[in-house]
Amino acid sequence: MPALKLSRKIISLLCLLLLPVLSVRAETPVEARAAHIMEVADSLVKVRLALFDQSIMEHRFDKAVKRRIENYVGNWSHATARVLARSARFFPIFEEELAAKGMPLGLKYVTIQESALRPYATSHAGAGGLWQLMPGTAREHGLTVEDYLDERLDPELGCAAGLEYLQIQYDRYEDWALALAAYNCGPGNVNKALRRAGGRDKSYWQIRRFLPKETRNYLPNIIAAAYVVAFHHLHDVPAAPMDLDLQITEAVTVYRRLSLHRVVQVTGLRPDVVIELNAQYLKGYLPGLPGGHRLRLPKRVMPAMLEYLALHPAAAPETNADLPWASPRLHKGELSSERYYSQYRGTPNSQDTTLRQVAGNFQIPVDQLAIWSNLGEFDSLAHTEEVIFYNVDVYRPYDPRDRDTPPAAPQVATMPPTPIRIPNRKVVNRLPEVKAELQTEKKKAGLRDILRSWF
Repeated sequence: MPALKLSRKIISLLCLLLLPVLSVRAETPVEARAAHIMEVADSLVKVRLALFDQSIMEHRFDKAVKRRIENYVGNWSHATARVLARSARFFPIFEEELAAKGMPLGLKYVTIQESALRPYATSHAGAGGLWQLMPGTAREHGLTVEDYLDERLDPELGCAAGLEYLQIQYDRYEDWALALAAYNCGPGNVNKALRRAGGRDKSYWQIRRFLPKETRNYLPNIIAAAYVVAFHHLHDVPAAPMDLDLQITEAVTVYRRLSLHRVVQVTGLRPDVVIELNAQYLKGYLPGLPGGHRLRLPKRVMPAMLEYLALHPAAAPETNADLPWASPRLHKGELSSERYYSQYRGTPNSQDTTLRQVAGNFQIPVDQLAIWSNLGEFDSLAHTEEVIFYNVDVYRPYDPRDRDTPPAAPQVATMPPTPIRIPNRKVVNRLPEVKAELQTEKKKAGLRDILRSWF
């Protein structure tokens, strides 16, 4: 009997030990196939990330990067489409500034993480603009941040100041990944993380766990943003439609006070287009500070604006120039500017190996060519039969006509006004006195009065 009890205890103990193994059910063929597809997809993402500039950072594929990519192409696909459309508008400006400074072109993806390419973006801490500069940092780099002018919202000036600050961080650490971390959380936090990690020779990935929570995913988010811009078409996420007037633009420096109201009059654009392209002028006018101001407009209306600035002196009031109409509220503007542009289709040459080379041949920014053609910069041109791009077909000339208003009514001759005289009223004496009889209110007759009236 004791031996039987002992054997039962041993059997119970073995069952408890084998329970986790026995509870694992066999994987179905469908589940195995799905797991294989996910593994293959992850391996493809890793291969694609290896195509990016590794001198900026090691483009790792970890859980944070994977989760962010899944959000971009899945949960946030509509927002991603808008970001892609804005990239065709802003990335050519950023690439031009990066090339002029000799900095890696891949740094342009920082702005997607910072502001989602929204020029009006403002953080809870007060950072603003596409590069999310703090007011103090912006002023240190020569920008004006006031109630009437916030140059952080200028795509060119904000980019120039942001890259200067980023270059300072790179000179400090000689590592772009650490420079980006310092751009996000400040060099003090990066130095503290380096000390806790054991030395200044550590990489971002080695000190990542010692950084503030927000900065731990800062570079993974930038990696995911770069991936989705380059390979969005492989995940069926096309760019959202955007007015070509906002994408094909030019900028001119204006050395005078100029109201955006006058710009709308000269160009015939909708007021919202002019304001969107010149978000830095918070009060609706260029203040005319020394050094001039950048005015960005659609390329098709720039000839009219330049001719207006050349014909009318800067010292003359704006009202001296007669224009075809008087107020933006009386002019509907162009609801769609597509009729001013033509679509072109081009075929890559046999010598072209990258989309950037094709863009150079057509003299078009590669970011715009990629978005318009629904391609990626790393796509193989062997399978690309043609590319699509747009250019201005009709330019707007300057219209110097007078306002179409009827002439003023003729003046009618009138008699000269006669001054009003106060009559000489003399006091009249011995007027007859008028006595007014006061009517007293009659009392209601009582019983005694009724009896008296009978006798």
